[in-house]
Amino acid sequence: MNDTIVAIATPYGYSAISVIRVSGDSVLPIARKLFSIEDLEPRKAHYLLLRDPASGNVLDDVIAIYYKSPRSYTGEDMLEIFAHGNPLIARRIVDIIISLGARQAERGEFTKRAFLHGKMDLVQAATINNIINARSERAIYALRNRMEGHLSRELTNLREKLLDLLKEIEARIDFEDDVPDIPREKVNRRLDEIIALIEDMLESARPMEKVVEGISIVILGKVNVGKSSVFNRLLGFDRAIVSSREGTTRDYISENLQMGGFMFRVIDTAGIRETEDYIEKMGIERSLALRESSDIILFVASAEGIDKREKELISKLPPPRTIVVINKSDIREAEFSVEPFKTVKVSARTGEGFDRLRDEILRIAQEMFSGDFYFSTGELNLLNEALKQLKTARQMEEFPIDMTTYHIRSAALSIASILGIEDLPEEVLDRVFRDFCIGK
Repeated sequence: MNDTIVAIATPYGYSAISVIRVSGDSVLPIARKLFSIEDLEPRKAHYLLLRDPASGNVLDDVIAIYYKSPRSYTGEDMLEIFAHGNPLIARRIVDIIISLGARQAERGEFTKRAFLHGKMDLVQAATINNIINARSERAIYALRNRMEGHLSRELTNLREKLLDLLKEIEARIDFEDDVPDIPREKVNRRLDEIIALIEDMLESARPMEKVVEGISIVILGKVNVGKSSVFNRLLGFDRAIVSSREGTTRDYISENLQMGGFMFRVIDTAGIRETEDYIEKMGIERSLALRESSDIILFVASAEGIDKREKELISKLPPPRTIVVINKSDIREAEFSVEPFKTVKVSARTGEGFDRLRDEILRIAQEMFSGDFYFSTGELNLLNEALKQLKTARQMEEFPIDMTTYHIRSAALSIASILGIEDLPEEVLDRVFRDFCIGK
């Protein structure tokens, strides 16, 4: 990591400013040549003329800030240049800096260096990219909690408890004559405490991907009950074609919806019916398949009545995340209920009942995706593996106590892997940072 890297940190295009970041051992020598100065006072904004060393011509007037190691984002010497927002200028500045001894940064390399220099742990490092890509306010606030170290502190506390227990058991093994036996009851009590902490954490854990990328809502129902009209009314504009002709929607269509601080991906599907049309049949099969993968299901029925086929379809849906939407309530009063499902009566034509429908959607989203901790899938797998190892250790009543150390150590290593404390293979780190934008 002794080499110096450079990248444009702002999105490509014309704008008020472009930001170019430089990090590494050669930052100060490069800055001297760029600005024809001897030194830069750290952490101070300097208004300077940036010259092309090859020609001596002024390329741009810029603001430059120098950060001296270790008081920088990466922990290395860093330079941030704020130039006019013409991509030609920004690209030329990068080319000049490369000609002075730097190289083009790889994706996420600035944050990777911050992690490797101990400026943040792996949980915080991975969170940065999620904050950049977050698509709702709730996601941003949830991720800030991770970024500020709430999850890291809890995981560090778990790991310390495991290491303390491991130390006591192994001290007895290494110094059998000098260290008194550790009672099995004490080990079990400590294991039970740590297992309970992990189970509590998992109970209040939520999948980070859903918070960042959005919650899916699928709209199901038979033909001509007004699914597409409900879809359009939820969105607030006409996205789907609406017709009294059966089979208008032959494949699913989707649109994003911001509501209550959440990002939803709302999916309108083909109406379910018996048909010989091959294309429509494929659309219906896709609609039914979406039942399994979607987070929230809106099953639309007509206030005019519900038939045996609809009851059969509804019975196969999960009540906690399903809302039965009874449409056309402006035409007649529905004379049926669908227990134990939450039902909401609406009129897609007049808009009646949609405020309540939105409230019910938000209620489910709040229950399903609001938690104390947000984990990626990989992090959840590691935490579950730690729990599995500890439960195995707890069940080893018939074995010598020192045989539990393998499982306790494995649990500690799983938690350390989440934090990035242990030495990780380069390919693991590359996988973490490869989805970052260049310049971050």
